[in-house]
Amino acid sequence: MKSIYKLAIYFSIIVMFTNCVSEIPNASNFEPQVFISGFLTGGTEYVTIKIQQTVPVDEQDLNPINDAQISLFTKDSSGNEELITNSFNVNNGTYESSEMITSIEGSTYWIEIILVDGTTFVSDEEILKPAIIINDIEITNELNRVIFSDPIDDNNFYLINFLFFNNGIFDLKINELTNDVLFNGNDNATFDSTESLVNDPQEVRVSISNLNFNSYQFYLNQFEQFENQIVNSGGEDDPGQLFMPPPANLTGNIMNTTNNTRALGFFSVQSTTQFIKNF
Repeated sequence: MKSIYKLAIYFSIIVMFTNCVSEIPNASNFEPQVFISGFLTGGTEYVTIKIQQTVPVDEQDLNPINDAQISLFTKDSSGNEELITNSFNVNNGTYESSEMITSIEGSTYWIEIILVDGTTFVSDEEILKPAIIINDIEITNELNRVIFSDPIDDNNFYLINFLFFNNGIFDLKINELTNDVLFNGNDNATFDSTESLVNDPQEVRVSISNLNFNSYQFYLNQFEQFENQIVNSGGEDDPGQLFMPPPANLTGNIMNTTNNTRALGFFSVQSTTQFIKNF
């Protein structure tokens, strides 16, 4: 899989080309849309959320929204709801909580965003699933393997990142998605990636994010549509892919409650564990 950073760039391009189907959009028919992305990854952290507005295809950058009001909520296992914070610092459309947030496994989290015109967005409630224990990493000429403990009695969805370093310099990142259908409850579950192998890496870092289904589905759609753009256009470097019919259904887990429609982007609640091994 391609790097998340590359995917984010391509997704931004895709969003900007949303209205390019059979004619070039102009100022009279272009309707900007709000794009929201954010994460809560477990532990103690600053929560960051990006809010931007799509722009016409002849512009290069998204348009940041700097005057939104954001609230982060939680609900414990007993159903008690609480406002965690509504204090965020903003810089060029990126909002960071004013203080570090300590999240709790098993609790549910969501955000509410209100724009200055009153438009309101609310993310789906997502539970913070348990952090995954990574047991080992195996790297050979044929595969990249991570061995970990999969929780029993739960359907789990994973985003797995392999990061390769040589001489202390970052070399490559591989992103994969999987569910636990084949290894549910296995204390030594294995996942193999055979894509873009790196010869004799000196250091490998693997992270596993335990996702909710909605976030998993968003990543899956993003990966698949990016790959389809490349296949149908003749290659990753083919500029013609930018003018292909836009992909659909890249909406995530955020609802525009003002007009009762799904918004672009998502707020993901996911526990993330990292394992580092030198070779």
